[in-house]
Amino acid sequence: MPMMLRGPALSLALAFGLFVAGQAFAQAIEPGKEGELANFIPPQSGARACFGRAYDAAHLKNHPKQQVTEMQFRIAYYIHDPDEFAAKGQRNYYFQILARLRDAQQGKPLTAMGECSVADDGKSIFCGVDCDGGGVIVKRNGADKVLVDLEALGRLRMTLDCGEDEANAFELTPGADDKRFLLSKMPQAKCPAYDDW
Repeated sequence: MPMMLRGPALSLALAFGLFVAGQAFAQAIEPGKEGELANFIPPQSGARACFGRAYDAAHLKNHPKQQVTEMQFRIAYYIHDPDEFAAKGQRNYYFQILARLRDAQQGKPLTAMGECSVADDGKSIFCGVDCDGGGVIVKRNGADKVLVDLEALGRLRMTLDCGEDEANAFELTPGADDKRFLLSKMPQAKCPAYDDW
């Protein structure tokens, strides 16, 4: 069953100055300073990419402690309307992770959303959830794959809807078989625009 997410788009008013495991929470990305982010998607209005994997029964049988059965990582470049602080519009890289869990009863996947910035190593990106919601380190793995590292930061706060009360949030944490996820690029037709997340 393909992942579908309904609900309003992520609020663009994300907190600044949050620090998670030594990484400053993402802020506006100045043109020409995209670094590794530009290798995921170019800094162009509407640019986006989606990566995913649904783990088959054989894989899950061989990894009985793995709780994630399906995952998607989406990244998009967004240019805000010009304002007094950014005459040409603030630029940001936003992300969304969708995940289904073993034995979960929910009809739709858990979701986490936030901003991305270049990680300290310069070769990967840090994608964090606002309000101390944890995050992941993501690294390209060849031309059409990414490695989503949950273990690097230790947790990712997820909910069933981006507008859902955080009191009902789920903390996805690394386990014996839930440390890193190798995801493959999805067809562009199955990769929704940022405004449709």
